[in-house]
Amino acid sequence: MPKMNRSDAPQQGQELISRALELARDAERHAILSASLASQADRLLVAGLRLLDPPPAPAPEARPHP
Repeated sequence: MPKMNRSDAPQQGQELISRALELARDAERHAILSASLASQADRLLVAGLRLLDPPPAPAPEARPHP
């Protein structure tokens, strides 16, 4: 890493802060996308499990008493 003199420090400090903020925004976008994908996966899993469940047995017919 090249040596920096004191007058370069504020500019380089601003660059580092700018990069850190960009990374933080990217991480937030990825977290939102990840949460959305996880939610979609949950819904698909529930739908798949419902399809695998056997259908409910038909209710017995009510017969009138004579």
